Parts: sequence; C-alpha cells; structure tokens
Amino acid sequence: MNNILKPIIRNFLRKPVISLINLFGLATSLVFVIILSVYCYNELTTDTHHAKAERIYLIGKPGAGMNTPAVLKPHIDMEVPGVEAAIRVAGTWQAPVFQAEDGQPITSDLIFSDSEFFSFFNYKTLEGDCATALINPLSVVITKPLANKLFGRNSAVGKTIKYNNEKLLTVSAVIEKPAGNSFLDFSAVTSIETRKILQPSEGEFKEWGWSNFQTFLLLGENADPAQLAQTIFLVFPEKFQKWIEEIHLIKLKDVYFSNLQTFGAHHVRMGDKYKALILLFVAGLILTIALVNFINISSSQWMEKIKQTGVLKVIGATRIIIFCNVLSETFLLFISAVILAVIIMAGVTPIIQNYTGIQFSTKLISRPILFLVLFASTLVFSLVLSLIPGLRISSSKAVNNLRKSIDQNSKKSYLRNGLITLQYVIAIVLIAFTTLIYKQVEFGSNNLVFNQENTIAVKLTPQLKKDIIKQEFEKIPGVQNVSLSQFYPGKQLSSWGTKLNLNGEEQEVHFTTFSADAEFFSLMDLELVMGKFYSDGSGNDKDKVIVNEKFLKEFNLENPIGGTFEMQKGTDFEIIGVVRDFNFKTVEKPIEPLAIINQGYASYCLTSIQSGDFKSLSSTLKHIQAVTSKLSPSFPVEVSFLDSAVINMYESEVRFRRTFSLFSISAIIICAMGILAMSIFATQRRVKEIGIRKVNGAKVAEVLALLNKDFVRWVVIAFVIATPIAYYAMSKWLENFAYKTNLSWWIFALAGVLALGIALLTVSWQSWRAATRNPVEALRYE
Repeated sequence: MNNILKPIIRNFLRKPVISLINLFGLATSLVFVIILSVYCYNELTTDTHHAKAERIYLIGKPGAGMNTPAVLKPHIDMEVPGVEAAIRVAGTWQAPVFQAEDGQPITSDLIFSDSEFFSFFNYKTLEGDCATALINPLSVVITKPLANKLFGRNSAVGKTIKYNNEKLLTVSAVIEKPAGNSFLDFSAVTSIETRKILQPSEGEFKEWGWSNFQTFLLLGENADPAQLAQTIFLVFPEKFQKWIEEIHLIKLKDVYFSNLQTFGAHHVRMGDKYKALILLFVAGLILTIALVNFINISSSQWMEKIKQTGVLKVIGATRIIIFCNVLSETFLLFISAVILAVIIMAGVTPIIQNYTGIQFSTKLISRPILFLVLFASTLVFSLVLSLIPGLRISSSKAVNNLRKSIDQNSKKSYLRNGLITLQYVIAIVLIAFTTLIYKQVEFGSNNLVFNQENTIAVKLTPQLKKDIIKQEFEKIPGVQNVSLSQFYPGKQLSSWGTKLNLNGEEQEVHFTTFSADAEFFSLMDLELVMGKFYSDGSGNDKDKVIVNEKFLKEFNLENPIGGTFEMQKGTDFEIIGVVRDFNFKTVEKPIEPLAIINQGYASYCLTSIQSGDFKSLSSTLKHIQAVTSKLSPSFPVEVSFLDSAVINMYESEVRFRRTFSLFSISAIIICAMGILAMSIFATQRRVKEIGIRKVNGAKVAEVLALLNKDFVRWVVIAFVIATPIAYYAMSKWLENFAYKTNLSWWIFALAGVLALGIALLTVSWQSWRAATRNPVEALRYE
C-alpha cells in the first residue's frame, strides 16, 4: 500500500496548484451535481410514496382545471362501475385561524375531505387512529408542526382547538407533515360534514355549477381509465357536458406536472417537469465539464511522468502494473473528491436552498443508497477515466519513454483540444440561456398593465368587517384609494360556465370571475375601452358586469354592452363595460376571458398610498397597522405589498432563474479552473521556446499572442457550434410562455464576448508570467 500511496502523494505535492485545481474542481462539481440530482429526483417522484399511487386518479377538466362539483361523487359511487372508491378534497378561500385554550392564534392550511381520505393517501400516524379520525363531525387531524405550535410537546389527541374564534374542533389524530414532494399541502384535515357546519352553503352540495372540490378515484385492478373518463363525462347533466367538453383521469403521480389550473385551490402544489428536466440537464453539463477537466489535467500530468514510466518498464513493470498505477491514482483522487464533496455539501446545502428556493428533504442526501451510488460511480469513472492515459502510456516503448516524452503535438492532441472546445460550447450556451431567463422574467414583471406601486393588500379576517375597515382606512392621512376585492393579481381565481344572451342569441361561455367594488378600477389604474365603470358603491350595480377584451375575442362579441348571462340562479348579469386586457396571472398563461362583478364579496382590502418620502410612507403604514390591530385583536392580519405579490406571481420563474444562474455560473467557474490548469501545462511545455524567442527580440505582446491564440481559436470555434444549439434550446423554452420576450441577437454576442473574456482572463495571468520572465532563467530552468 505504501508503494502505491507514496508516489501518488509525491506527485500531488510536486505540482500542488494543478493538483488542487483538479481535486477542488471535481469536488465542487460533485456538490452541485448531487444537489441538483437529488432535487430533480425529489420533484420527479412526487406522490409515488403512496401505496395505492398507481391506482389513484384525479378527475381533470380541460379549461376548468381540476375543480369538480361536490355532487359528482355520489353519482360516481352509484353509476360508475370500476371505481372502488371516490373522495373529495377542498381547501378554504382564506386560511383559518386555530387557537388552543389560552394559546396564541395560529394560521393553518386546512383541507376538507371524505372519511376515506387516509385510505387513499399514506401519512405516518404519530398519535390517534387515522382510519376513524374523520368519521365524527368537528374532528380534525393535524400535522406534528401544527400540534407543536398549538400544544407544545404535550399530547394533542382529545384536545380542542377553536376555529376562527367560533367553533370548537377536537383533535382526533396527529400525523407527520406531508412530504415536500406531495401534491397536497396542508397542516390540518377535517371531514366534509365538518365543512357543512363551518362553511354552510345551500348550493355547494346540490348544484352542479359549484366546482370547489378535487375528486380522486381509486380504480379497480383492471379498470380502463380512458373508458371510465367517458362514463363519468356522461354522469354530468347535458348542459354541463357542453361546457366541460370532455373529462380526463390523471394518474396521481402525474398530477403535480399536469399544469391543470387550480382556481382557488391553495392546498395544492404544482410543478414544472420541463424546468426539472432542464436543471437535470444542467447537472449533466456540470459533470461533463468536471470530467473533461479531469481527463485533460490527468492526461497532461501522466505525459510529463513518461520517463518515470520508462524506468518502471526497464525494471520489469508490465503493462498491467502500469495501468493499475494510473487506475489507483485516479481512484484515490476521485474518492478524495467525493469525500470532500460530502463535507462541503453538508455546509452549503441549506445556503443554496435558502437562496434558490428549491426544497427537498436533507434526509435524501444522507440515505445509504446515495453513498452506494457515489461509490459505484467512483469505481466506474475511475476505470473509464484511466483508460486514455493508462493505455497510452503503457503501450509506449520503454526506450522512447526514457529518450523523450510522447509527442504532445501529435494527432492525439486533437482529443484534448476538442474537449476544451466542448467546455467553451457548454459555457456559451449556459451564458446565453441565463441572459434569456433574466430577460424573460423582467419582461413579464414589467408588462402587467396595472398599477402596483405603493399599494398594499390587507387580508380580511373574521374580525375585520369589510365596510368598517374601508371607512377607517379612508380616514388615514396619506391613503389615496381603498377598494374591497375578492382578488388581486397573484391570487387564485374562480372559473364559471354559463349561457351568454346577446341580442336574443345564446352561446355557451366559460370565463374567470371575481367580485370587486367600484374603486377597484381606479386603484388598479385599469383602462376602460368601452362602456362605463360601476357608478358608485350604493349597491345599484350588483347585477352589472365588466369584462376584459379577451372576453370579446373569445366569444366573438363586437358590441357586448347590454349582453346578459346567468351566474346565480334566477339572476341575470348585464355587461356594462370593457377594460383593456391585463395579466392577472403569469405570462406563462394566456390572458383568459374575465368578468368582474360587484356582489360585495371581499377577501382583501386594497389600499393605495400617496407617493412621498420614506417618513410619510412609514407614518401611513403605521396608521394602517394600528387600525388592523385595533379591529382584529385576536387574529393575525396578513399585510402585503402588491409589488411583492407580483413577484410572487413569478415566484416559479424567479426561483428557476436563481437556480439556473447559480449552477450555470458554478459550471463556468469550474470550466475556467480547468482552462487555467491547461494554460499552466501549455506554458510550461513552451518555456524553452519562449526563452529563445525573447533572446531573439520577441516582445511581451508577441509572446502573449503566441500563448493565447490557441485558446482564442477554440472560443471562436465553440461560438460557431454553440450559437445554433443555444438558439434552438432557447426557442423551445420560450414556447412555454404565452407572452414572451424577443430572442435578441445581442444575447448570443454577449455570450461569445463573455466566454472570450473569461478565457483571456484565465490564461493571460499565466501567459503574462511566462512572457515577463527573464529568458536566462527560462533557459536555465529548461
């Protein structure tokens, strides 16, 4: 063992800078590759941990998303053979407040479901019995984190908690928090019967038009999902069949990436499979760069030890022994990089998660299977990466090894140059893609066509009475406009389907809707293009509707003013105005037909503040906080700025931008480290040539040009190769957006210039040292 380790350690210390570049570059790349791979694995395996996941399906409706009426389940139970069981799941429009006896009020994420909920989904039970936990009304199952907030470390089962300072719920069981890769996200679950008590609604469980639930089905072993979807479609009344057009059954593990619209379902998490695959591809690029660095550096190091290999051959070393020496050194370096990567990862993972927003359980990193994969990968990569230098050195003749080094300018150097060019191709593509992502996110946030400056949204609580808080806010100095609204941009909306009657002609329409008062339009600075706004807040406009331009285009309406449609049984709503289209969702989604009604429903009090200096703004905000604290002493009040909410609209894109940028920059740095090592090798091989040229009168600039020209040539070749690749990849990515930025030429030019700049900065330092060295020292050294 000592005979193997001593030469390896000696070779490492002989050129510590290059050895550290090789080790640290490989370790750093492994850190990012492991983190990205674990995150993508976590995303791509969402909801696969449920025992019956292969047989659980969600009913989805094109255009109307995942919401279905509560009345659908009883009909499925009676009329659809092949379905073993069905359950409904619904959230709340506003997060309720739970409060234990003498405890602090805690905002929770509550969902409602049928008593069979825990026979569908598997959550680890910590206290109580989940099988019977939802049978009794006013019983609730809570997660461990919520139980700790409400009751500390004491047992929670059997204790009561107050719901919105009104009803008492009894804790029947405690479960672990749902996994981070779960479609459903909640902190408490109670029964459908409890919903009827807490949120009584005459039509929700009778009318087909009330779509507030997600319906999950447990199919029989041999059931055909496509056939069952057709059967369920026929269960709907005929007029609803015209609206929904068709039904799909989406397998549970596919729901997370299904891109269905949620329409107010705050308890669900939706992902983007395309983004996950892109990040997984970035992980592959980082690993490719690291392996290219490793191959180039290791090969160059072994080429310089060719005479040492010749001595070994003279004293009887066989080709197998020489190859094993190469393999052992490669393996030791690789396993050292893995150990260093694990140590670094323990410290940087929380920092990366906090910065990028990508979330996954750290338990995944500590699982034995990961270390087994790392060890197996180390063996495989060590063997593969040893083949090039090992076979090349072991196959050369001992006489040639002792007399001179293997020709560095042979055709085999094309492999090294090709690998360096590949690195530059990857760097240029990543730079271009990162620039485009930044440009697209800025485009989306700057093209919203509504006012978001100095506007705050106060979420109403059971103690914040809408009319009173509006009157109190209007009295505060510095407040410009106050509006009561069911929605503001960035929040989920409801969808509706009905018949539109215009000039005696009827047509089926499907649109998004919310309620807002007359002040909403001036506060949001929405532009009227036809008709009029609501006249006042007296209630005279309760049966009036204002639609957007998309509403006209979608339903081919030239003059919609005066058209009517039914949204509530027996009530016709009249269109009185049209506003210019504005993005109330992200630019990923096309603007949808929108109808704004004035029914007095309100979840938020929107308040615009007059522009001024920091002191006046701060004073106004303090007054607002004082009013909310006075009017809602027992309930925490959620206050947010509208511009922050707009950022939240693009949270997914911002998170993706940060993640992609961080790992792309890391890949480029690792690439630069490898180029630096290769420039050191290139300079050292030409020390004698540089000395002779300087003795013959060569200037420093000429020597710099001599040393840098190869790297510049590789960048130019890489730019030619990378440009069409980047253009194709970025064009495909932009296809995911309904409204997108231009694919400008300067993005590619900037990527090429930055790649060239990184290359020159990396190699010029070493080239300058070689060019300015005393030629006498260079010749003596050689």
